[in-house]
Amino acid sequence: MSGRDRRSKIQRDRDRATVAELRLKGWTQQQIADYLELDQSTVSRDLKSLERHWQESSLRDFDAERGMQRDRLDLLEREYWQAWERSQESKETSIREQLRNAIASEEGGSIAGDGRVKIATRTEQKTGDPQFLNGVAKVITERSKLLGLYPDGHRDRSAEDNLKNYLQYLSEKQDKPDASPNQ
Repeated sequence: MSGRDRRSKIQRDRDRATVAELRLKGWTQQQIADYLELDQSTVSRDLKSLERHWQESSLRDFDAERGMQRDRLDLLEREYWQAWERSQESKETSIREQLRNAIASEEGGSIAGDGRVKIATRTEQKTGDPQFLNGVAKVITERSKLLGLYPDGHRDRSAEDNLKNYLQYLSEKQDKPDASPNQ
């Protein structure tokens, strides 16, 4: 078949599915063309179309996955901060003790008296569990990697460096005016 592609859309879609399958199996363009009784140039155009589709699809999938991972990191960071806050809350404990006035009996034993209750309350001030801050630092490290915030390509940074880089990134992001027409 030469010249313009005269296949129906349904036939072209079927052919492209077969072209994709055979190409992934290692067939050459000419072998595919001979098998489908098409010109090699038609198979070449089909492959270019498929490759564009695959590339666009993988880019969308990658962006979606990166967004999902960023959302997961955001959630994890919020959880770590909430746990950090809870770990700093003071803890109050109460001790309840039953007090009895002993009254001597004639047999030499004692009988329970009126049964007063003594309650003691103790408040323990907490300083916070540092494991939660370490978790925040790890999240910042992972987010920095995900966003490509390592200008020199290094991946091994201290949590302090990661925090500085992240804060700098946020600062620069705030300094740049939004190009949207709503502002």
